Amino acid sequence: MWYRFLLLCLCPSGLLALGTPEQEAARIDELMVSAWAAHGLPGPAPASDEVFLRRAWLDLAGRGPTAAEAAAFLDEVDPAKRARLVDTLLAGEGRVSHAFNQWADILRLKSRFTNTANVVPAAYARWLRESLRANKPYDRLVHEMLSAKGLAWENGAIGYYLRDPGMPLDNLALTSRVFLGTRIECAQCHDHPFDRWKQTQFYGLAAYTFGNRNLDDAYAGPRDEFRAREEVIRADYDRERSVATDGGKAAAARRDRRLEEMEFRRTLNIIRGGVGQLFSPIGLERRPATLKLPHDFAEQDGKPFDVVSPATLFGPAAPVAPGADPARVFADWVVSPDNPRFTKVIVNRLWRSLFGAALLEPLDDLREETRSAIPGLEERLESLLRELHHDQRAFLAILARTRAYRSVAQRTEPEPGVAGLFPGPFLRRLTAEQAWDSLVALLSHEPDARNLQREAAEDRRIQVSHMAYDAFRAVDGRRLVDMAYARLGVEKSLDAKLAALRARLVEVRRRGDKAGELALRQEEGALVRERAEGQVRDFILPLLRELAKTKGGELTPDPLFRANPNPAVLGPETWRSWHVTGYGPRPRTAAEVAAAEAAERTRLRALGVARGVVVGELDSFVDYCLRTRQHWWRASELESPAERGHFLRTSGQSDRDFVENANRSASIPQALLFLNGEAGGRRGLADPCSPLSLVVRAAATPAAKVDAIFLSVLGRRATAAEQSTCAAVLARGDGFVEEIAYALLNSRQFIFEQ
Repeated sequence: MWYRFLLLCLCPSGLLALGTPEQEAARIDELMVSAWAAHGLPGPAPASDEVFLRRAWLDLAGRGPTAAEAAAFLDEVDPAKRARLVDTLLAGEGRVSHAFNQWADILRLKSRFTNTANVVPAAYARWLRESLRANKPYDRLVHEMLSAKGLAWENGAIGYYLRDPGMPLDNLALTSRVFLGTRIECAQCHDHPFDRWKQTQFYGLAAYTFGNRNLDDAYAGPRDEFRAREEVIRADYDRERSVATDGGKAAAARRDRRLEEMEFRRTLNIIRGGVGQLFSPIGLERRPATLKLPHDFAEQDGKPFDVVSPATLFGPAAPVAPGADPARVFADWVVSPDNPRFTKVIVNRLWRSLFGAALLEPLDDLREETRSAIPGLEERLESLLRELHHDQRAFLAILARTRAYRSVAQRTEPEPGVAGLFPGPFLRRLTAEQAWDSLVALLSHEPDARNLQREAAEDRRIQVSHMAYDAFRAVDGRRLVDMAYARLGVEKSLDAKLAALRARLVEVRRRGDKAGELALRQEEGALVRERAEGQVRDFILPLLRELAKTKGGELTPDPLFRANPNPAVLGPETWRSWHVTGYGPRPRTAAEVAAAEAAERTRLRALGVARGVVVGELDSFVDYCLRTRQHWWRASELESPAERGHFLRTSGQSDRDFVENANRSASIPQALLFLNGEAGGRRGLADPCSPLSLVVRAAATPAAKVDAIFLSVLGRRATAAEQSTCAAVLARGDGFVEEIAYALLNSRQFIFEQ
């Protein structure tokens, strides 16, 4: 079993003291049973296989099981099948998808950041997915984010800090909340009114990461060259003024004229003009920075503008040695085994993911007096996770084996501020992602498939920025400035033509000459396009050729790239339409794309055969699979967050603007969505090639057909009473599959997790 193999291979010295997952779960059970007895609670009743099956799939893989997955588990008689299911789910791609959704909500991860190059969120999301897929230890995951620096394509973890560009104090407050369960944002402006934190303590903690700065040095060469030319002019001025007889007035005039003739801003804009959002910024660096108390500081332990040195809130001190990276020192302290809150918070977060509430609530606002209602449990869980070297999957595998998790659900809501005894998980509504992903399992024959097309597009986004960055860095700053000055002359000529044309345009419009106005508008558009094409011809393509030469590679156009025809984005589109060897895979030709599509159709035909599709319907099956890929991907494979109006947003998906901002509350739009949503119809659940239709068609008897629908939607077979009710629907003939399925999708049993 993967868990035991991991224990033996990764941690032979530290983890041999651990028992098996079952033994560790039993130790947790002992503590919980004692607490139940002390409070006069009877032992909870065990959950049925049907309840446990759907619960485990939703909690560990983020979706309900398919009919085949449900039937395979329910028909198995091995008493170890629950443990085996848990291990299988934790090792699968579904776990990666579900964990990504959870962490994207916590980290406010968006597919596109505001005022930041798109390369950063693409690299950040890729880093997070790869980390979760590799089951990276939690302490290492957090340390990589908090110590991150460098360029996006080298270190995607910089996205954590660049999620809040230019707001280091706000980012620090969220860091404390998310990873340490400590709300110190009040202390950013004054001493905390309800906790012990002082404003000086907030600034002391913020001093560790205050040196974070956006890295955008692609234009460093031209900037240095402009600075050198400016220094020459100023040196000439100093020399002339020293011998001047007029007090230096003539020298100053010459200096000002020469500086004006440099046209620094416009020339630099020419250099930047064809890049757009490929940069701005593309990395993170650490610079020496001094943090001072604000001008309006009014507390007793300092005064305005006092310099603040880095200092921790609790646990061991973390002094910053000369030459050390303060952010790395901070990261070391956060994940330290001696930090009293780091492991506590993630233990509660993982517990909440299975039980619906944390042992300590709210887990992101812990106080000294916060205590669990189960003596010794919190301490045991923290010790266990440290012994597991912060392996989240191994920890969840143990929790999912506990008696409490395998018991019937509590049908009351957690009481705010009251520590729970957890005789079972809380009954709760599905998250937006769980509901959507469960629909995906009903409509897709490969519900846990990775969206390789999206991954390729994100990788290309990263590589294009990398290529453009290296192209600018590969050319000497003096040459870039000279190229810009050569281009500046052309720009001025075009400016004169456009000014004259627009003057004529005003006159034509005054006369009401519509035909003349249209002709002039066309001329204006041609001049605008001429400017954009000249920028590409005189600036971008020479840089690309130079980069290919420097790298010893080839410069190849992408024959299938469809460029945006708007001249305003011709520069960035040009970078995207060319490929230099070493920056991602070579663009595919039309023939290669056709061959790949044919191979994929062949693979899908084989999948259809495995699903029992008859030969005459295989082409329809393949078409269905390709059509569902246009829409029915798991939430983790879509834009984050989904666009407004999407099922996910209507169902409460977080907007990713605030930490854990998702909403599980019911609403009328949600009800209408389930009643009238896109899952139905002949191209949805009722499509002859949908997973639901195929499994129903394969069922031999009317009762088996009803069971197939129940297994698909609810992960269980129908009761006798439900069979009787559905028999009348079956008797009406065609349409029974969609009718019964829609009734189940709109039931509380689907939208709630027991």
